[in-house]
Amino acid sequence: MNSEKAWARLVITALLVTCSCGSLRELATLRKCDFRLSGLEHFVVAGIRMDGIDSYADLNFIQLGILASGMAKGDLPMDFTADIEVLNPNPAPASLNKLEYIAFIDDVRIAEGYLDKRVDIPPSGGSAVIPLAVSVNLAAMFRKESLNALFNLVLNLSDAGGKPTRFSLKIRPTISVAGREIVYPGYIRISAEFSQDV
Repeated sequence: MNSEKAWARLVITALLVTCSCGSLRELATLRKCDFRLSGLEHFVVAGIRMDGIDSYADLNFIQLGILASGMAKGDLPMDFTADIEVLNPNPAPASLNKLEYIAFIDDVRIAEGYLDKRVDIPPSGGSAVIPLAVSVNLAAMFRKESLNALFNLVLNLSDAGGKPTRFSLKIRPTISVAGREIVYPGYIRISAEFSQDV
């Protein structure tokens, strides 16, 4: 009986060591990946699509009324997609199963969210793009700004080049190893260039 218990303990220990090694390998592979903010797109402010709008003068009377009303009520929702590009220089593929994120404009925390979707990044220089849906109430976050200033902020974020000059992200991925979810230790700060700052 004692030998059976000892064998069971040995098997359990071996499984735990194997899972632990697998987790470390997966985390090490993901840690060596490079992340960057490749662009912001699909801007919608208070239900108004921003495609083709380059200045305040491009808004019609109805759109101006909608924005002014939302500003007066303190409810001016902005929805957009932040595209994260992941580059994998490792010889092994990398993956993540979930992604927690915090979004900033000019270092002001504006939103946080969660992506519950598996993403696979091919090895040896392969890449993948992760689209994050971000929502923020502009009127609530930037109370002291005028409508014109907020509109210019949106135009700055959604410029033709798609360069996120005032926007940044912190992300924390979750990986799955042998059916166990392992949360990445700390956050990865993302900028418009490939870099990683945990």
